[in-house]
Amino acid sequence: MNKAILSISALCVCIFACGFLTAIEVEGNDMAPSIIHGDRLWIVPWGQAKPGDVVQIQDPLDPNRNILRRVLAIGGQTITYDADTIRVNKKRLRKQAMGEVDPHLVAQETLWAKKPKKGHSWLTRLVAYPATHWRSEPVTVPDGHLYLLADDRDAAVDSRWWGTIPAEETQGIVRVRWGTSSTWRPEIEWTVGTAPIRD
Repeated sequence: MNKAILSISALCVCIFACGFLTAIEVEGNDMAPSIIHGDRLWIVPWGQAKPGDVVQIQDPLDPNRNILRRVLAIGGQTITYDADTIRVNKKRLRKQAMGEVDPHLVAQETLWAKKPKKGHSWLTRLVAYPATHWRSEPVTVPDGHLYLLADDRDAAVDSRWWGTIPAEETQGIVRVRWGTSSTWRPEIEWTVGTAPIRD
């Protein structure tokens, strides 16, 4: 009986996913090591992106290409970078060194969340120190906009170059990732952002 219920539940989830989610295969490593070339992603075309979510957008530098970027801040929040520390409003993004994958340093970043909830975490990598193209002065995100970062902080272009993006220009939010497992990431991952803490 339990197996039948589980099978029916799995079938319902598959039908839902096929009917309402867009599936894509990742090309490139702009979002490595969290999302890598060849991963399969399922994207919901609705909803409001939260900090930590990965969204699909049209590349501001190439309208014929879609790219993935992570939401670091939403409208009304301020981004500050100082001494290798990223702050969203006054909250420091928690960062933990995970190791090296030559020639990259891999770190886990975590957003603060209101207890008892745990903030969303993801992996980043960089070669250069400090990370390239950070503005020294704070950047305040306009209402209705998103500040987006690539997880590969050195090789990819993001809001550090082209500024904030109107939230209405996002094509969808990544909710499921399926790909090869590694030391720091599982084979399948359900991704949900973190509700922002307002100062």
